[in-house]
Amino acid sequence: MEKSFSERVAEAKAKVSAISPQEAKERKANEPDILFIDPRSAADISATTGIIPGALNVPLSELHEKSDHELPQELGSHSRPIIAACEAGPMGALAAYALKQRGFRNVAFMDGGTRGWLEAGYATAR
Repeated sequence: MEKSFSERVAEAKAKVSAISPQEAKERKANEPDILFIDPRSAADISATTGIIPGALNVPLSELHEKSDHELPQELGSHSRPIIAACEAGPMGALAAYALKQRGFRNVAFMDGGTRGWLEAGYATAR
């Protein structure tokens, strides 16, 4: 039987690190190689909270369906630090877990997503 969305999110959250918007902002300022990705569709990003400035939009479906050489080159090596952030957190956890399953070693998701980012007083791009 296929797992529900909630079950898949719980599994992902158990397998990857969660960081706060404040920690994500600090890492963005102090780690020049860090990459933020947003796994939502472009339409969802513009219709809701926007995207963290400088983040790369990589839909979750691409992380599951594309081969490594078809993924955006910006993902870089499997050791590049990556933080996944969606609107609220669940899709970010799924994206970070998908990357971890592909061999990326330094991934996390931002708990609270871009909503938490905005609530912390940080700007997003639309």
